[in-house]
Amino acid sequence: MKNKQLGLLVLIAFVVKTAMALTVELNNDEVYYWTYAQQLQLNYFDHPPGIALLLRLGTFNLFFQQEFFLRLGSMLCSAISVWLIYLIGKRVKNERAGFIAALLFTASPYCSIIAGWLVIPDAPQLMFWLWSVLLMLKAIEPLQRTQKMRRRLLMIGVAIGCCTLCKVHGIFLWLGFFSYVLFYQRKILKDQFLFYSGFITVILISPIIYWNVLNNFITYRYHSSRVSFFSAIHPDAILREFTGEIIYSNPVSFAILILVLVTVFRKQRFMPLSSQRLLLLVSFPLIITVLFISLFRDTLPHWTGPAYATLIPLMSAYLAEKQIVTKELRVPAPVKWAIGFTIVLLVPAFITVKFLPVNIGKKDALHLGEGDPTLDMNGFKQFGVQFDSLYRHDVKEGLMGQRPFLIADCWFPAAHIDYYVARPNELSFLAIGDLKAIHHYAWLNQSRTFLAPGNDAYFITVSNYFNPPSPALTSQFGQLSAPVMVTQYRSGIAVRHFIIYRLRNYKGNIPGNGVLTNN
Repeated sequence: MKNKQLGLLVLIAFVVKTAMALTVELNNDEVYYWTYAQQLQLNYFDHPPGIALLLRLGTFNLFFQQEFFLRLGSMLCSAISVWLIYLIGKRVKNERAGFIAALLFTASPYCSIIAGWLVIPDAPQLMFWLWSVLLMLKAIEPLQRTQKMRRRLLMIGVAIGCCTLCKVHGIFLWLGFFSYVLFYQRKILKDQFLFYSGFITVILISPIIYWNVLNNFITYRYHSSRVSFFSAIHPDAILREFTGEIIYSNPVSFAILILVLVTVFRKQRFMPLSSQRLLLLVSFPLIITVLFISLFRDTLPHWTGPAYATLIPLMSAYLAEKQIVTKELRVPAPVKWAIGFTIVLLVPAFITVKFLPVNIGKKDALHLGEGDPTLDMNGFKQFGVQFDSLYRHDVKEGLMGQRPFLIADCWFPAAHIDYYVARPNELSFLAIGDLKAIHHYAWLNQSRTFLAPGNDAYFITVSNYFNPPSPALTSQFGQLSAPVMVTQYRSGIAVRHFIIYRLRNYKGNIPGNGVLTNN
């Protein structure tokens, strides 16, 4: 019976996400990761290659590139993750706890939407993370045959390697598992297969290391500049991080988690002690690390998402222990409240993105809409249609040459312009600017048709991230025209301007990777 209910849960979630995927445009991150799939690499400026491979699978090797197919891989990973969290809950307690874990997972905004619907590396990462945790729980089982334990140890190395190929946070899995073995099950340290497993992980993530060696460890030099330690302490940053973690994990679930941790502290048993210890040691190092970093630099709450997902089976085991056992499965009231919170959060968010009849950002023309995050998921598709008419008129009137290039100078909104404007209109797109601004485009530019002397180009920026073309760029062209503004309306209200500059007669001195200094 519970298997049918689990299948129904997965089906309902998939149908809801499909409806959303068909009606909501890609956000900044999603459309940027689409650029990863355009050119497969061993590693990328920001992340390992996992999300690029997932996109190739979900789009059938880029045969279908509509929003639904770009998000399909994340949605399938989420469905598998629900099944994995069910198996984990079932293993640490019983079938009832497994189903409660699946419900709490679905009620988590991080698990079901951020890592379960959006096109981001967290989607495959979370799936492999949970697979790793399930394998760890099996590997520490008492009284199992040595051969079976060794197979599980080797599979742990594979799972953690795959997880790390999605995001480097996967390394925390080894920290948690090794800590458990060191503190509570040292006999595993004597088994050479534990170290074979670690070697498997190293082999699997070697493309990341090799790419960074070739590129002077650019990924880590960039990210270390974002998260350097021991600078001035920013209490507001850690408050934002902690508040974000509560919302992303679901406030109701977070309250349950606090109650569970108090119960654990009081040494009240509601699940096997070995499983409890493992789940805590796998989850808390990542949470503590991110909170520590947030003391000094801005962080993002979804970085800790897999850690909070690991704690869901603790909560489900606790709720299953407190629930009166009957043949009929009754959903505990706190789980219903958690699901209700996510529905209440999701429906207004969807309506706001699509139909909010007010501009909630800045009001001046050059910065119209700045500070409105809902604009990241709408308006670009319509602008693509409007731009098509503009550039065809310009070519006809002799204002621009045939087949002009499109240019932006930052990965956002560059990827949006690339996907929603250049791609449907079959125009060449380049991101040209500082490496820290264009990111992966510094590599992608080299595989694309580049500007030739005499070419014309449109430089496009948006009022909510307004940044006019830099002197370093405009000096490479013979003529710069006054900008043209195309206004985006939502429910009849002007919410953003797309600002277009005509650049004529390229001189031929921009590097092939599009990286400009002194921008």
